[in-house]
Amino acid sequence: MKPELVRAWCHRGRHLNPILSNDVGKKLRQLSPEKRVLFEQRLQQAPQEDGDSIISRRVLADPRVLSFGQQQLWLVDQLSPAAGAYNVPYPVRIQGALNIEALHRALDAVVGRHEVLRTLFLNLKGQPLPVVAKRWSVELRQVDLREVPATERQKELTCLLKQDAGRPFDLARDLKLRATLYRLGEQEYIFLHTSHHISWDLRSKAIFYQELGPLYQAFSEGKNCQLPELSIQYADYACWQRAYLQGDVLEKLANYWKQQLAGAPPKLDLPADHPRPPAQSLRGAKYPVTLSEDLLECAKRVGRQSGVTLYMLLLAVLKVFLFCYTSEADLSVGSPFAGRRKATDAIIGMFINTLVLRTKISGQLTFREVMLRVRETTLGAIVHQDLPFEKIVEAVRPPRDLSRNALFQVNFRLQNSAPTALELPGLMTESLEAVDNDSAKFDLALELPSSPKLRGYFEYNAALFNRSTIAQMANDFYALLAALLANPDARLTEVDVVRTISRN
Repeated sequence: MKPELVRAWCHRGRHLNPILSNDVGKKLRQLSPEKRVLFEQRLQQAPQEDGDSIISRRVLADPRVLSFGQQQLWLVDQLSPAAGAYNVPYPVRIQGALNIEALHRALDAVVGRHEVLRTLFLNLKGQPLPVVAKRWSVELRQVDLREVPATERQKELTCLLKQDAGRPFDLARDLKLRATLYRLGEQEYIFLHTSHHISWDLRSKAIFYQELGPLYQAFSEGKNCQLPELSIQYADYACWQRAYLQGDVLEKLANYWKQQLAGAPPKLDLPADHPRPPAQSLRGAKYPVTLSEDLLECAKRVGRQSGVTLYMLLLAVLKVFLFCYTSEADLSVGSPFAGRRKATDAIIGMFINTLVLRTKISGQLTFREVMLRVRETTLGAIVHQDLPFEKIVEAVRPPRDLSRNALFQVNFRLQNSAPTALELPGLMTESLEAVDNDSAKFDLALELPSSPKLRGYFEYNAALFNRSTIAQMANDFYALLAALLANPDARLTEVDVVRTISRN
């Protein structure tokens, strides 16, 4: 695939509409289904760059600002300061002669490099004021479980991990990275590091591990580690974003999303076990979801034949699933997009942006036709992803409802690759399953693996659903996925599983 075609498609200055653009759209329609899938995969991974998007160091005299995403999370925290829903915990098993002092120094060094991890968000007369701490020491708690009987140790560890992962951050006082070492044996530890989403995204984990390993090795050997200097800090990006999203750029993006979401139903009511609280609850849980190797390979094959990526295919299945459960034909689902640009690839921070993917379907459509509709929506969202979700809400102006998320209540994410591993010289490390901190940001969220080696999950609002209901949803999703893959050209009303789920 020619890089210039990808760059043309991704050009943010013109805000190309992937369906209406004559030049690029014509070339895209001429591609075979296999090449189209490759193009769309590269499009989703391509950095967002154009002539007006150069990010440089802010002038020191400029006031510090929050990015739009940070500001929204800060407002959420002001409403629910004791909630841990936006904590991002990762447990790692470490075996060997761990140098705890070197690990602590390495954590301090990472926080020293990335100002966003030591930014305090003060409340100044109802407005956020970011202040970078000049002195810091990362919290590295040590919990010794060697005296706990072996038969009870795992249960105790699981309980402690869950409590630790859900412990709230005080955004005005705390560093946005903390850690705990749980000692299970003479040379066995569980290293839990937790960050707050206001300063962290999925790419941040990879950057953190890439820097922590060399720093740990250097400090263990009594040396200094000279990592490449960062060209910008997150605050530089926040200033750039505020300046970039103005005038014609803002107007074009806002107009696209207003048109895309005009008349969309403001809510999607899944059949719940409990009445919806008047104010949205963040109490939640996860239910594991795994996809077999055979099922994933079949999905990828059907996707290639249809000219869609695995992400688009699985999102289309979720849309049909929601159609079965709600009988709603106009479906809006949220989905996170990386939101990073080439200049931000090396810095820790919160760049992710949630977009609203709207699709209209009916029982008369085939699954292949649903996939193509989802593809059209997804490509349009990718091209117009620069508008922060908060600005999309401002542009669309949905009815205000404190009991649910604005614009969508169901979220979808595909794990595109295996989790980045932490490598510490001389030690054996193993990334463990994510800790469930008993929280949920949406009514329902589905995270699916792109590899059978990964595990996904349904994250659900426990104030609305019982675990048994989510278990049934998971079984229905498996059955639906298999049935749609087996006969993608059958009308939905002709698929037995669709009729059974809808009827029940």
